[in-house]
Amino acid sequence: MNPYYIYALKDPRRTPAIPFYIGKGTGIRAWEHTLRVDKTRKGERIEKIKADGYDVITAVLADDLTEYQALKLEAELISAFGSELAGGC
Repeated sequence: MNPYYIYALKDPRRTPAIPFYIGKGTGIRAWEHTLRVDKTRKGERIEKIKADGYDVITAVLADDLTEYQALKLEAELISAFGSELAGGC
């Protein structure tokens, strides 16, 4: 089994919950964003979601990927969601 996966962080305050961040990871990487919030635009959005009484939705979109497959799919998804993800990190 390959260790990489692609994940999305979604804002539950929107219907449907559209991704505001797409990333690749291994292990618990997808959930680290909400455990250790940084001072980026992504981190500010996570803080606002929490302040409004919600939890960020973390969704694994694809798993069992090689690093090459993960990088390629991550780039394709970021391109597909476009401006919503611009400056997400």
